[in-house]
Amino acid sequence: MAWGISMYRKKHSFVHSILFRISFWILMPGIVGMLFTAYFVRIQMQYHIERQITEEMQRVRDNGLLYVRQTLLLNDSRVDAAGFAQYREEIARQLKGAGYREVFLCGPDGELLAGEEESFETRRVQEDFMQAQKQAGAFTVHYGSGGQCQVYFSMPVIWKEQPVGIISSTFDYGELYGGQLDTIRRMIGITVAVFTLICLVIWFTVYRILSPIRSLSRAANEISAHLTGGQQGSAILGKLQLEGRKDEIGELYLNDMEMLRVIEEQFRKIQEDRNRILALWSSRQEFYNNVTHELKTPLTTISGFAQLMEKNGPGDEDLFYTGTEHILRESTRLHRMVVQLLELQNRTDMEEVGLLDLAQILKSVCETMGIKAGRYGNTLVTEGINGHFPVLGKEDRIRQVLINIIDNAIKYGEPGKPILIRIAVQGEPGNHGHMETTVQENQDGWVWITVSNQGEGIRQEELETIFEPFYRVDKGRSRELGSSGLGLSIVARIMEEHGGRISADSIPGGTTTFTVCFPAANQYIPAGNS
Repeated sequence: MAWGISMYRKKHSFVHSILFRISFWILMPGIVGMLFTAYFVRIQMQYHIERQITEEMQRVRDNGLLYVRQTLLLNDSRVDAAGFAQYREEIARQLKGAGYREVFLCGPDGELLAGEEESFETRRVQEDFMQAQKQAGAFTVHYGSGGQCQVYFSMPVIWKEQPVGIISSTFDYGELYGGQLDTIRRMIGITVAVFTLICLVIWFTVYRILSPIRSLSRAANEISAHLTGGQQGSAILGKLQLEGRKDEIGELYLNDMEMLRVIEEQFRKIQEDRNRILALWSSRQEFYNNVTHELKTPLTTISGFAQLMEKNGPGDEDLFYTGTEHILRESTRLHRMVVQLLELQNRTDMEEVGLLDLAQILKSVCETMGIKAGRYGNTLVTEGINGHFPVLGKEDRIRQVLINIIDNAIKYGEPGKPILIRIAVQGEPGNHGHMETTVQENQDGWVWITVSNQGEGIRQEELETIFEPFYRVDKGRSRELGSSGLGLSIVARIMEEHGGRISADSIPGGTTTFTVCFPAANQYIPAGNS
């Protein structure tokens, strides 16, 4: 079915093509013209033949009278009907000797005097013989197939206004007529050959002219498909190599190339605008998701300390002051985030980079997250937290990093198992983020923070995607619902902002370690481990 449709389209296309129309308007008038010319030449040929026959028949009539008179005078006979009848045989011989093909001699009343009776019965009814009986000479021309041409001639013999007899004969003009026909055939043959040659030249010329147009049409179809797929189409049109032509086709080619260039440029701009819109939409969604995620953590801290303070009452002075401090800090941070959200400003641009003590930030976060760890039966074990590890950064952003990785360690850790948090200065992280064994105690060192827990672990294929936005480990491994899958992606972006690194190592069913590395500031003050 598809093949049939394709063939129909090809036929339909050819019938409506320029090549078909030009061929039709050349062939049809040419064929009609040749037929008209052949008919006109044939009519003219017959006219000239009959004119020639008429002239010759006049000479035949004059000669016939002369032969009859001479024959009768030589025989001392009077030129009358009796003498004509008496010397009919002699007259017939004289006429046949003069070129008459078949001779019939009749009396004035049409009675046969000399000639074959059977043939005469046919001649008697001929128009020329009937005119001769009426004392008028006449002839009729009969054309046959194969170039045959016969002339039936009849004339009355009148002497001194007295009818003497009738002479009727046949003349063969087949050779003359056949020669004329051969001439017409040769002329028509030459005309057909010349016309065919002219048609072929014109057809070939038109085909050569239309060939690049067809190529342009096919290229346009291919380009339309490529443009739909977002691909370039000027390369396809360039393969036609028509830029060197100086005619209208070359001009059309250059115009098409310019049009394609404009279309591709507009298409590229449309794609860029589309990508920009999609990126803005994605950023907008990510922005609100990140804000939601960031709002959740301070609210959790405030709620946790408030619940502990309510449970223990005003008698626990240390908890009161510690909780009040954390509630005030998280409320301030929450207020700042809400204000930034309302003002629709970038929070990272508003917060300035400063010299921070990473150990103090980590200590504060551990105190905050220790309450949540206690709810799940875990303890936070720290190493190096009482030292000083200066880094350059934004405190809220760094605090968010530490809260996220410790929060994940709590959620996915095994109950009753300690969570080890270690801070130290080490060498620059390698390609995979593993710690170097050599301690760098100078301004070129890196501050490493590792958070390790015991649990089901993370499969190797998941380690490669956990930092992608919206990725979440199997919910069944978490002891807390509601994770949006943005935490680690936010952490990775913050580390990138600070020129740091983040990586994860895990043994399924064993230890999972998250490592963050910050470039150290200009001093390092060692201290004992807690």
